[in-house]
Amino acid sequence: MLSALLCGLAIFACELLFSPYNRLPVNGIVNGKLYTWGHIVENNRLGFRERDFTIPKPPDVYRTMVLGDSLTWGAGLAVEERYTAIAEKLLSAAFSQRKFEVLNFGIPNGPTTQERDILQKLHREVDPDLIVVGFCLNDPQPKRMDYSIEREKLSNSNLGQAVNWFAHFLVDMGLRYTAKLLNDAFYRSAEILGIIPNARTALGRVYDPLSDEWQAFVQALKDIKETSDKLNLSSPILAILDNGGTRHSLWSKWVQRAGQAGAEAGFIVYNHEVEITDRLRDQPLTINKLDGHPSASVNRIYGEKLYRAIAEQVLAEQ
Repeated sequence: MLSALLCGLAIFACELLFSPYNRLPVNGIVNGKLYTWGHIVENNRLGFRERDFTIPKPPDVYRTMVLGDSLTWGAGLAVEERYTAIAEKLLSAAFSQRKFEVLNFGIPNGPTTQERDILQKLHREVDPDLIVVGFCLNDPQPKRMDYSIEREKLSNSNLGQAVNWFAHFLVDMGLRYTAKLLNDAFYRSAEILGIIPNARTALGRVYDPLSDEWQAFVQALKDIKETSDKLNLSSPILAILDNGGTRHSLWSKWVQRAGQAGAEAGFIVYNHEVEITDRLRDQPLTINKLDGHPSASVNRIYGEKLYRAIAEQVLAEQ
């Protein structure tokens, strides 16, 4: 009994002393409201983290519809720090005689297939003048980035369910970091033992040109381009939201493969590797040590390049 009490006290002490959550802004649902690392999340009437906008579109507005996942949604950022808001501000300053709206339709964990569905559902109401897709490495995967059949089977096993239950119990006890360490250790051990593939191997299956996921991703790009054409718009943009360099050579090949698929579908494709490497060398590129989403500084570069891409389209149409 005493040893169990001492063990419990030691766990709480370690959580108090070492948990990064104690030194970071609030993240998650608190008092019924959603926060992303200190920034409250508020949605418009359509359910997106964007202001309400006029429907139908006023005749003097140039409206860009930006699709994407959590990188576009802006995990860990205030709305004004997101690349869509930065691009809009720069456009308004550069073309003072026109009104610009760069509207953010990002969805956390959203694959390109779901982004396609949003466009097809809402394009008549939004009435965009340009369509942009913010691409992230895991967008061809409709499930979580490290998903695999083996991992799903392990999670659904008696042992996996027990670990999941205990992790949730720890969270309810206020031991979020301890729960994360337990969960990470469980799946990392399974990877080492060869029970499940690691995240890179799992995602690599999706980038197989013959996989169902890759075929669905390519078709989604074609569908987005087809919708753009039906609206008589200029070529849509595929903005690859990289962070100045990939952590593995395979990742670079996958990004290039996605860019090639976008170009073949008729998108204007660009990335940010050179700009981020040149301007943010030795600077943090992520929100914090627990969250690998791009920082506000990276989003600034995203926004500046999107501004230039939209400006080129505007000038070409004049």
